[in-house]
Amino acid sequence: MIDRPRSAPGASSALGKLAGFVIAVVVLAGIYVGYQALQVLFPPNTYETALLATVADTVDADGVLLFDEVYVPGGGTLGYLAADGERVSAGAAVAENYSSPEQAGLRQQLTSLNDQIELLQRSQNTTATQLDSLKKERASALYDMMDALDSSAYDETAQGEENYILAQNKLWVITGEVSDFSAQIASLTEQSAQVQAQLGEPTQITAPQTGYFIRSSASGRLNAGADDILALNTTDLQAYLNSDPELPLDGCAGKIVSGFAWRYVGLCSAKEGEKLLGDNGKPLTRSVKIKFPGQMETPLKASVSEVAIDEATGLARFVITCEIINGDVLRLNRAGAQIIVGETTGLRVPIDAIHYLKEDGTESETQGENYIPGVYVKYGNLARFCKIDPVDNDHPLVTDGEYRIVMPSSSDKTKTVSEVRLYDEIIVSGQNLYDGKLL
Repeated sequence: MIDRPRSAPGASSALGKLAGFVIAVVVLAGIYVGYQALQVLFPPNTYETALLATVADTVDADGVLLFDEVYVPGGGTLGYLAADGERVSAGAAVAENYSSPEQAGLRQQLTSLNDQIELLQRSQNTTATQLDSLKKERASALYDMMDALDSSAYDETAQGEENYILAQNKLWVITGEVSDFSAQIASLTEQSAQVQAQLGEPTQITAPQTGYFIRSSASGRLNAGADDILALNTTDLQAYLNSDPELPLDGCAGKIVSGFAWRYVGLCSAKEGEKLLGDNGKPLTRSVKIKFPGQMETPLKASVSEVAIDEATGLARFVITCEIINGDVLRLNRAGAQIIVGETTGLRVPIDAIHYLKEDGTESETQGENYIPGVYVKYGNLARFCKIDPVDNDHPLVTDGEYRIVMPSSSDKTKTVSEVRLYDEIIVSGQNLYDGKLL
């Protein structure tokens, strides 16, 4: 008999494994391609949470601040005894004139020593019952310093540092780690007396009248008087603002602003100027707020005194009156401003998520007068259509970038028909959405 060739058992097994591997790769590749095709044909729904937001209706302007001010004569090497925005009485010392730079250094040293003495004296005024509150004050001061450093507000860290040291010193007294600070106070007092003797008696510069002080190095002045500026019409005011009207306070130690009221005379576009008018065509009777972006971000309550729309130039001239004053305001002369005429608080809804339904429940591709606006919201595993208010006199269109501000749902349907609630999961994009669709 003739022997037939036989294959090795190991070779047959290897071929089977290779075939299985190839089949697995092909199946996985098919699954991947199918998944990608489904992603393209039926993209997954995307969601966004409805959160509260406040949007301000603002008017951007350029103008000048007018104060009732007098100048404080003085020059040379000056050291200031009053801070910017500090209210001083007539005849009070606001600055010193030094005969040498060394005197300026001695004054700074003397001020630092006296501040340390005052802090230690305050540290001794405490009782054992303040333990818990002092721990909270110490922690709060530490957080304040960290926040100031994070926001690069380095001028605010000094106060936080002082509050932290004061709370820590009081805790040491309460817990008995130190009995008092009399030895340190005595040593600092002796150093203070020595520095005062070296300093001597520099020539003092006094305030010519009662008011709020501002240093010459921190502010300037306008090259025209308040009455002259108020008399300018729209065209002349525009030319004045373009002429670089601010001058330094040369030959002055600073200025004193009497009273607490000041005015802002500015220009804005005619369209935005209409926001400063009421329905009767006269200046708004309600309060507004004014701030100076990049220079003073805190809005101050104010009122609109005058508004004049100039159709020929496309500009509006206005006067804002404010009765709040501080060091930040006093530093300004010519500045860009933002007037906040109103604020709207509501839910931020992506504009792309808004749909318009016809009366028969079908969706329209465009907005119509009688179409019902709303958004689809994820309730469990269902998509529900929730109405929002149509744009009308009671519900003006307010946007915030790519979002629209809508009223949250309320039981009072006379004010809003909105059905969207805070923290609802809004479907921003999805395929073939309809009310009751299974997600």
